[in-house]
Order: sequence, then C-alpha cells, then structure tokens
Amino acid sequence: MVEPIEIDPKTFLREHCKLPALPEAVMRIQGMIQDDETDSAMIAEIISGDPALVAQVLTVVNSAYYSLPKTTSNVKYAVAYLGLSVIQRIVISVGVVNAMGVEEKNELNNYWYHSFFTALITKFLAKKFWSYLDPEDLWTASILHDIGKLVYIKFFPDHYKELKRYCEQNGCLFSEAEEYYKLPASSYLGSLLCHHWRLPRKVEDACGYHSLSHISKRGSDFQTVIALGNLLATLSAGGLNESCKNRIKEVAENILELSPDSFISIMADVYDLKSEAEKFLTSL
Repeated sequence: MVEPIEIDPKTFLREHCKLPALPEAVMRIQGMIQDDETDSAMIAEIISGDPALVAQVLTVVNSAYYSLPKTTSNVKYAVAYLGLSVIQRIVISVGVVNAMGVEEKNELNNYWYHSFFTALITKFLAKKFWSYLDPEDLWTASILHDIGKLVYIKFFPDHYKELKRYCEQNGCLFSEAEEYYKLPASSYLGSLLCHHWRLPRKVEDACGYHSLSHISKRGSDFQTVIALGNLLATLSAGGLNESCKNRIKEVAENILELSPDSFISIMADVYDLKSEAEKFLTSL
C-alpha cells in the first residue's frame, strides 16, 4: 500500500517541504508587471543577466505558439516585437518550472512536452470557440496548469512513481489514480504552489481546475478551455482505456457542441500540433 500524505496548507512548502524563492530575475519582472514606467530595455537587461533564462525564453519566443516571421537570437528584438506583457508571462512560466529544481530529466521533458502541447491546443480551441480570450493569459496558465505534478516528483517521488505505474497499468487519468490511493490531488498541490509564490490568479485557477471531474462542473470559459486543452493533449498521447477516452470525447462534444464527425475533425487538428510540441522539446 502507498503511505498516506498529510498536507497542512499553512506549513506545506514553508516548513515540511521547503521551496526556494523564485529566481531574482523572475521576482523582479513579476514586480514590474503593473509598473507603467517599465520599458523593453529594462526587461531585456534583466533577462540578459541570466544566460540559462535567455536560452529558454528565446526557445519559447521562436516556437509555434508565437509564430514570429523569422527566428531571433536577440532578446531586445523579442521584447520589442512581442511586447512587455508577453515576455513577462514567458519569463514567469519558465522561471517557475526552473525554480522547482526537478532533476529527473525524463520527467521534466515529459512535463514540458505535455504543457507546451496543452498550450498549443488551448490557443487553437480559444481561437475557434472563445476568440475573446487573451492568448497571453492562456500561455502562462497552460504551461503551469500541471505544476502540481512537479511537486509530487520533487517531494513525493515514490508516490509519483506508483501513481504513474497505476495510470499505465489501468489506462486511466492521473487524477483517477490519486483518487484510488486517496492521495492529495496534484491540482490541489499546484494551487498551493501558486499561492506560495503569489502567481497570477488565473494560473492558480488553471492549476486547480483542469481534470475531467472539474470540467464537468463547468467553470469559467478560461478554466474550461485550459481543461479541454489538457484533456485533449492527454487523449492524443494514447494509453487510455476505452471508458476514459469516451468520457473525454463526450465532455468535449458537449462543451464545444460538436457532432461526432466534428469532434474527429477537431482531433485531426490537434494531432497536427503534436509535431510542433515535439520540435519545441528538442530545442528546449
């Protein structure tokens, strides 16, 4: 049997499972989001002071999500072209994942692949069904929606391995494995992390609301589109049992008001995005 995990939200991530502060560059940029006097040169200078951050930010900037007319290796150009708010969101999302300090390379790669794939799908769905949603807000929330799994990997690695084994053996969702073992939901751990690092409320909402059980309760459109992006990314990865696949299909058809044939067409577009997610991972 798996040992139970007791979580005290008041002390978790502060005493029992301590996390470092966010990197200085991220904290500075996070504090400048609401400052009207912030300019592109200031942001570019902060990013340029962290070589590892520069490389990751440019990888994101040059990815399919932003579709620049040409690739760039110049941070100042990226900031000027995409704008301050976009770059700030990219830095925060990348910085948060880095700050987790996850050393398991394969698991970290899996996280980045799923998160970026989810971001691409979320942007695609929003453009098609919720065009009024801000794709930049969607970016940060999509990339960090599953951050609770990194909490599991870092602090409860044995529990994570067993949850993953159960999913693979039974073809079920991670949230279903958590329920089976009566363990804290990774969505809950992600929400605690967001609160600890004072991340934007929309990111916290995405962390706490992206499972199949959550989406059935219909939250805001913002929450719903990210949850759908997550579920369709999981569906397209394969390995789910028929019951799970059918439940995701049914939920998606109901929310998007699709016929079975229309759902198949949507999934064809989703599968086309997989190559972009794979390309992103190889360049990260």
